[in-house]
Amino acid sequence: MNAVPASAPADPKGAGAAAAAAASWELPLRTIPSYPGALAELPAIVVDIAPDGELALLHDGTAKRFGDRDLLDVVRAALGDRPLRDVVAQQGAHGTVLDETTVDAAIAAARGVGGLLSVGSGTVSDLAKAVAADLGIPLVAVQTAASVNGYSDSLSVLVRNGAKRTLPTTWPGALIIDHDVLAGAPAKLTRSGVGDAAAVWSSPADWYLANALGLDTTWVEDSITPVREIAQALIDTPSDDPAALDALVDTLTIGGLGIGHTGTTAGLSGCEHLISHLLDMSAMARDTEHDLHGAQVGVASVVSAALWEIALDEVGLGRLDPSRMAPPEGLEETVKQSWAQVDPSGRVGAECWTSVSKKVATWDSHQESIGAFFADWNRHETVFRRLTAPPETPAAALANWGAPRRFSELTPSVDADLARWTLRTLPYMRDRFTVADLLLFAGRWDDALLDRVLERAAQAGGGL
Repeated sequence: MNAVPASAPADPKGAGAAAAAAASWELPLRTIPSYPGALAELPAIVVDIAPDGELALLHDGTAKRFGDRDLLDVVRAALGDRPLRDVVAQQGAHGTVLDETTVDAAIAAARGVGGLLSVGSGTVSDLAKAVAADLGIPLVAVQTAASVNGYSDSLSVLVRNGAKRTLPTTWPGALIIDHDVLAGAPAKLTRSGVGDAAAVWSSPADWYLANALGLDTTWVEDSITPVREIAQALIDTPSDDPAALDALVDTLTIGGLGIGHTGTTAGLSGCEHLISHLLDMSAMARDTEHDLHGAQVGVASVVSAALWEIALDEVGLGRLDPSRMAPPEGLEETVKQSWAQVDPSGRVGAECWTSVSKKVATWDSHQESIGAFFADWNRHETVFRRLTAPPETPAAALANWGAPRRFSELTPSVDADLARWTLRTLPYMRDRFTVADLLLFAGRWDDALLDRVLERAAQAGGGL
């Protein structure tokens, strides 16, 4: 194939879906060419977004093929005589980890340039947004895999004191999504994207719960609706049909735009993302390997859907007595002891307690709205049932693409002990409120409940 196609299709399939969503939400990111051959637009976009000065080319140093050439060579050739400065993201035993050292090194390496061009997958994109935000320079992002939804928002997942945190960074000025590039990405990355997309069948319920209780104020349902509608094609369309990749790209891109629209990842990041973050943090603390974020989210989405089903149908959230609900005694010690199992230094436990204590304080100061939530349960239950799906739904999407559905299918395999630790520790990581916290405060977050959740997930093809 040519290095860069000479011209884009006149009416490329799916090219306008993300841009239309961005325009309807009046977002800063409007330039989103998304179709086969979209890389042809790179030279004009760079001139428009970052017209002057040296350009930093941020990547992770990993070769990425585009036809019979290296993608970075294609990008350099497309930019002609534009001065370029390579900025290579630091790599360690866990790949590129966006901790303080890695981010600071990239910022220092890019200082003084007139703009930033990132070429890479989700971690590189998150790093680029952090660098561009710190230096106050424009960013053009070239997406290289349909692996996560974080390319198209204004947030980055960074590691602070050993704990994963989602922090505001900046919007890309443009996001180039060439479906030919994505089709050539390793299949594992594409399956990871399906896993990340599967969160849409449970995470909105966690977000709505926090808002309905009065603990959050960011609920915007129209940021979720189009994502759920498109995601159905991940089940209905055979994964080897090009239309399936189109649907995956739109699901992820519009999902990311919705995150930027609301200013929070909560709409597409509930218990299932917590499980993935916990697996990451456990591996980093133990200095062991972990699977891709989206692969873990996919497995966790089956579990989270099972958790919501059991919470609604078996526990009966509406029957809980709010006057008897409270953070358990000794919660600080419980949080720190939970994390001491993987990080005896206490650093991660202390960081996590800082966040959990904020959640406790918010709960304690909103007793009136919490009571009102339970008094109006019938209305809220209708919404929860609209926002959730049985665990068979995410499991079907994962199966269609050959993505992992069980903890044991992750690479490396997650054994039953680590999986159960992860579930027990769900309420003990961050300040965002989920159904796990509600069940904890109701005294129902115990091994018997978690065993039932894993059993239900197994019935759907997931679980351990």
